[in-house]
Amino acid sequence: MAYERGAMTAFAQAALAASDLINNKFQSTKFSGNVTRTCVVEALHTESTGGGKQARESIMLRPENGDAKDTITCGFLDVGLRSCELRSYAALNMLHRQRYNAALDLHQSEYDKFLGELTQLLDNEGFVTKIVEPEEQQAKAKAANSDKGGNAGLMMAIGVVAGLIVVAVVVMLAMK
Repeated sequence: MAYERGAMTAFAQAALAASDLINNKFQSTKFSGNVTRTCVVEALHTESTGGGKQARESIMLRPENGDAKDTITCGFLDVGLRSCELRSYAALNMLHRQRYNAALDLHQSEYDKFLGELTQLLDNEGFVTKIVEPEEQQAKAKAANSDKGGNAGLMMAIGVVAGLIVVAVVVMLAMK
């Protein structure tokens, strides 16, 4: 569903402007490998971003042939925080090896040049840019996995406490 700019919040409009800026700058940039890719930042498809809380967009290297399985997510743009997180070549390669048990089919020199140009563009627009290296990528993955386990344990504990409360209420009612 397309939204008119007039109906969009300021953050949604800023996200659209930022994605347009990047898409226009890099529309003719090609990344070689097993498939040819181009840089794409998809504008948010919403009128509101929840005050900027949902203004995070993926920066992707998408194959020209449209095959989604060869899309590489190389970073995230957060308009609400005016920040951008980009994965280094080494971090992308590590993730690709973990998922596909094969090296990344992207030329490092092309990607590094792109990172430099994108960082410069975003710096000029007032964004804070961070390059994520493999060690940090691994730490994030471990934290995400431990959070999932922690949440399950917390939910189980809440369920046990709720069950005990129900039993206590039933016992009290039965004693009256």
